[in-house]
Amino acid sequence: MKPNWQYLFLAFALALFCWYLTTGREKVDTWMTMRVEMSGAPEGLYIKSGMVGSVDVLVRGPKGVARKIEDSQLVYTLGLGKIVPGKNRIVFDAKNVPLPKVYEVVEIRPSRLELDVEQRAVKTVPVKVALRPGAAEGYTVSGARAVPDTVRLTGPASRLDSIKEVRTQPVTVPNPPPARIEELVALDVPEDVDATPPSVRVSMAVTGKESEVTLRAPLALTRPKGRAVEAAPDVVTLRIKGPAAILSDKDFPGLVEASLELKPDIEPGKYTASYRVKMPQGCELIEAKPDKVTLTVK
Repeated sequence: MKPNWQYLFLAFALALFCWYLTTGREKVDTWMTMRVEMSGAPEGLYIKSGMVGSVDVLVRGPKGVARKIEDSQLVYTLGLGKIVPGKNRIVFDAKNVPLPKVYEVVEIRPSRLELDVEQRAVKTVPVKVALRPGAAEGYTVSGARAVPDTVRLTGPASRLDSIKEVRTQPVTVPNPPPARIEELVALDVPEDVDATPPSVRVSMAVTGKESEVTLRAPLALTRPKGRAVEAAPDVVTLRIKGPAAILSDKDFPGLVEASLELKPDIEPGKYTASYRVKMPQGCELIEAKPDKVTLTVK
């Protein structure tokens, strides 16, 4: 008996068709992450809390194409056209999941959002220049100002109510500083508040702080050849005014010198003479005790 190849082919085709119907209709559940984008939010409102960046969606569909869904980039568009100030409950709707009809959305996690919405307000406040602590030690900063000196803030009304002024980011004064500083500095504002403009130009003058110091200095004598000279007193007391940064230096006393130069032809005897005081530039002699000394030349 010869095999009938036509019946064999028909049997194979029917078996293949039955296999396709069986496996093709089999469905599987797949979790995937969908990005959330909000749209249609009314102007003048601010979402204080409750917003999420993505949701997890359980999708049921044919086994053969389930993996293709996992690799796709899907976005859930969340309409916020009906939100109002206060607490708002937004429910995720399976109908808004952008999938072909062959798929079924089984579950969305989270299923809803609790949005805390506030009225957005606008307020104009003055700008105050802030210095980094210790940045101008030994110096005086004057005339610090910002241009513009006021900025417009936009943010939640409850937040703006408590803001009376805006500070700049701390300005660092170099050491030694220039006589004048001008630079563009950003404003220090809360994360949920926008400032217009976001930065201001800061200018200020820097001068050294004045201070006084009293010290004792030995009297240096220039003695003529062949003469012995004695000074009374041989140590003088000096009161000096100058920049605090210079006067506070530990080496400053060694930079101050009291000296007296005698004429080469001075005759023996007793004299009263004034002395000279040498000190760093920018310093001023306020008082010298005594202002004259007695010299005995032998």
